[in-house]
Amino acid sequence: MIERRPDYYTDFHCLGGACPDTCCRDWSVVLDEDALADYAAAPAPLRERIAGNLAADEDGDVCFRLDEEGMCALLTPDGLCAIQRDWGEAHLCAHCAAYPRFTEEYGCLTETALAVSCPEAARLLLDAPRFALMETDDGVDGPPFDGVDPGLLAMLEQTRAACLGLLDLGPNPIWEKLHILLSCTQALQDRIDAGNYNGLDVCGRPLPDFPLPSRAADLLNLLAGLDPLRPDWPELLKKRARQLSALAPADYAALRSRYERANPRWERQLANLACYLVFRHWHKAVNDDLLYGRAAFVCAACCALYHLALFQPGEEAALWTRFSREVEHDADNLDALIWTLSRRSPAGPL
Repeated sequence: MIERRPDYYTDFHCLGGACPDTCCRDWSVVLDEDALADYAAAPAPLRERIAGNLAADEDGDVCFRLDEEGMCALLTPDGLCAIQRDWGEAHLCAHCAAYPRFTEEYGCLTETALAVSCPEAARLLLDAPRFALMETDDGVDGPPFDGVDPGLLAMLEQTRAACLGLLDLGPNPIWEKLHILLSCTQALQDRIDAGNYNGLDVCGRPLPDFPLPSRAADLLNLLAGLDPLRPDWPELLKKRARQLSALAPADYAALRSRYERANPRWERQLANLACYLVFRHWHKAVNDDLLYGRAAFVCAACCALYHLALFQPGEEAALWTRFSREVEHDADNLDALIWTLSRRSPAGPL
């Protein structure tokens, strides 16, 4: 069994009440039977508070109730969970205890990381010198899960390692790296469609264009059309799209130049983001064969967040957090975006 995680994984500590955007908001947390049984034995008056703030979602699952502002009813004014504060971390439900950690398992392979929907996880990724993985192997060579094609998984393993190397350490500028990623993934997708899982090196050539304001505006408008978690998100995307569309080429170049001078780590930060997204999403192509759409999603995320940051320098972590919550954590939004981006074009989504 091989286990992998980013090398900054163990540096994570929940900020609690100091978090700038609490995770106890917007999401309906489904409670399993073990959690419900535990809460039935909670000390009073916490037991009564929990019981009075349970509700059924549209699927009939029991969740914590959200107030009119989308906050969990168990969130206290000091920004802490009443269960954790008054009873202890051991009594958090499985979802709350795990977040922002997520684990993907393929039988022979387990991968764990920190979702950038958490502001502190986003900061750790933003500040990392590079995206590096820690790996352990217990020597037990188990097979993949049933339904996971071992040939496809092996191909994804080989090609993802090459793409992470390209994005993390390759000499090309970040936009060229992303274009190379798209170029080689087009060839990989053709092989997957044909059932040919022989590996292919990252050998594509960069496509000869850079992100243009009109294309970035189209991308932001595409994102604005997804189902929002908070209404201010599509409003922000549409506003930035209008601003980009109104820029003359010289003004767009000046805006980029000012931002890149003010944030000399911008390219390293985007490379870290791209690596995180490749690490998190690449292998999920074993479920639907849509590898190109996932590579295009990585490029689209980097392009969109770069252009949002042009207008909000210094707020990169907050923007990454919002994007992840609105897209990565909404299966319908993520699937719709990947499917849309799967329609190939010569220059990809940039």
